[in-house]
Amino acid sequence: MAATKAEFLEREFGEIPDKAAVELLASPVLAPYRNHLRQVRAAAANSPSGEVAAVLARLDPVASWERHARLLLDRITVVEDGTRLGLGAALPVLYQADRGRRNRRCAAISAALAPEVDLRASALTELTRARLARQRSCGQADWLSEENAGNQLTGDEVSALLDAVDARRELVHRYYTAKAALLGHPLTDADRYAPVGASPDELTWPEAVDVVLGAFAALGPAVSAAATDLIKRGAVDAAPAKGKRRGALTFSAPGGHSCVLLTFTGTRRDVLTLAHELGHAVHTALSGRLGVLSFSPPTVLAETVALFAEAITMRHWLRQAGPAARPGLLARWLEDQLVTAFRQLSVHEFEAAVHRAVAAGEPPDADALGDRWLSAQGALYGPAVSLTPGYRLWWSYLDNLYFAPGTRYAYAFGQLVATSLLARSDEPGFGARFEKLLRAGGGGSPADLLAPLGFRPAEPDSWQSGLATLEAQVEEFAATVS
Repeated sequence: MAATKAEFLEREFGEIPDKAAVELLASPVLAPYRNHLRQVRAAAANSPSGEVAAVLARLDPVASWERHARLLLDRITVVEDGTRLGLGAALPVLYQADRGRRNRRCAAISAALAPEVDLRASALTELTRARLARQRSCGQADWLSEENAGNQLTGDEVSALLDAVDARRELVHRYYTAKAALLGHPLTDADRYAPVGASPDELTWPEAVDVVLGAFAALGPAVSAAATDLIKRGAVDAAPAKGKRRGALTFSAPGGHSCVLLTFTGTRRDVLTLAHELGHAVHTALSGRLGVLSFSPPTVLAETVALFAEAITMRHWLRQAGPAARPGLLARWLEDQLVTAFRQLSVHEFEAAVHRAVAAGEPPDADALGDRWLSAQGALYGPAVSLTPGYRLWWSYLDNLYFAPGTRYAYAFGQLVATSLLARSDEPGFGARFEKLLRAGGGGSPADLLAPLGFRPAEPDSWQSGLATLEAQVEEFAATVS
């Protein structure tokens, strides 16, 4: 309510002349809010005039198409052996060891996606058309302008990330070639996330908590205490429940308050999900003192912290594991990193192609979208993975395409920064510098806040550091085959 009533202040600050804005930002009184106000100015540059905004409020069809898309996605039902499942319950089977079950589940998911795929394609292209029209009315030349401004990244910084990842796609190909050799059979899309090595034992909730909190202890007493407090006071809802939403989510509020929602079933992936969401929650716990305008970091920084929490957890886990367990753990971690860095950018490229086609007046239908998807995913996985015909429909259930366009690169950003930071995490003073990053919240741009940790997004060499660490892990995994 208070934020709504104060909205006029941000609107007026966004409209004042540049010279006056510079003078205001120089005021010591506004120092705690300086970065937030810079973002207000950037957002104003991507916003329509008052008259155009009034027209858009009446005519903009984005909200209507989003409701339509949500209805279509919620109707997707997977049927296997007479059992009806939502996608949230159906997808985890792809991580199980039973290949026959994975194949059946993949086929069932593809069958579930076939009905109404033409309607989902229409919803996607019409949403894209509506958003592009709104962006043009605001004078935005690039469909990513608003997202980049929200993340406080320049186009050059985003391009440096995209170019670095695109140039190293062979790492994904090398990993899956080694995985096929280790599993002893050619791979299809049903085998992408198959576990490697002996079937892992399921972990209990206390065991998972011990792994994660043990890893967080290496980051210093403040981080460790914040994570422990979240667990002890019941801020993590992890018990499986009927109707529980798919995926995991952290809800954060000013003052350092957070709660985590996930579904824990005892898998390795669940342990890393717990670490990821606790990373978000600890970030809020340490930045909460900054207040409503400055506690929340941009998405790229939030994901950097959460993915670093995964990385530090898996490193701790690997150091404890015996030789027999190490290949399976390393494969699980590698797949997660490769998905986050490379697959997310493959989805980004697919999304960019859709925007280009719609902008050119050639909105793709379901068949064209399927062709684009198979082409992009084939280039991602390489010759070691054969994609089944039904996989051409799998773009159509991805929520972010409909509701959060342009957000995928933030995860690749976070993954490669996290991997780069992991290589420095044993350096003296790293924990204190990392804690300072957490306490800064949204008080600075990613470039400003990451510089003390040795990462500079505009410099290609920074991205190569994270990619070199990934390459070393791929080589270690491949060595287990020879």
